[in-house]
Amino acid sequence: MTDLHLVASNSAAGALRFATHKLALPGKVFCLMDDLSLGPLSDGRARVDFWRSLMAPGYSDQPLPAEWNDAFAPWHELRRRIADEKPQRLLIWTSGSGADYVFLRMACHWLIAGDVALWRVPVPPKDGFHALAVHTPEALANFAPTAIAVSPVQVAAMAQEYDDIAMRPELLRESDDQGRLLFKPIAAHDDLLLSCCPDDWTLAARVVGQVMGTSDPRNPLGDMFIASRLQHLIAEGLVEADGPRRTLRDYRVRRGITQPATA
Repeated sequence: MTDLHLVASNSAAGALRFATHKLALPGKVFCLMDDLSLGPLSDGRARVDFWRSLMAPGYSDQPLPAEWNDAFAPWHELRRRIADEKPQRLLIWTSGSGADYVFLRMACHWLIAGDVALWRVPVPPKDGFHALAVHTPEALANFAPTAIAVSPVQVAAMAQEYDDIAMRPELLRESDDQGRLLFKPIAAHDDLLLSCCPDDWTLAARVVGQVMGTSDPRNPLGDMFIASRLQHLIAEGLVEADGPRRTLRDYRVRRGITQPATA
């Protein structure tokens, strides 16, 4: 095998696997299955606890598997695969999102030992959206030849930058239009969520979907994160809920009758 393709999301992995199986893109795909725009980065177990907190009642009745107790386990598995399969290159697929900004630097942190050559595949936006999943497998296969080698000096610098990022207390990370990483409080988008919550009873899933469609296309918000913030706003009395909160399709929400006064 010549190449191992590294991606962060399941949706991106699915498109790339199609490209490797059907479109003659060389290599195999490894998926981290993580969203690095959110949560702590210095401790794998604390990161799992964070994701479990997001999956509290109100989003899904299917919790994280009990055996999943270390969010860094995929990185250990990746290093084992590299040692066993000895690919010539590891291609790290990234968009312009804050999540992928962290993803590239986290890969350098975990793979700085130099057991494989690191290459970066820069994926351009489509219709303003910065994500691999918005592209077809055919488009992704065409991006592969644009891969750029990451030099040992660059790997070391980005690994150090990841260490600095992981030390930050903020739990939300986004990229601006200049490619700079911004650090934000977890409640940064609560006002957007409130603005999408109508005065009339509306299915929670519809409100979450509207927030997803309204959020910054460079840094799209995931449904699990939005659902967790919705639960927070319900607990604060800023949003009312009607019905059992097992999944997003089980209950309705509306803006709270009493809203804080505006200046």
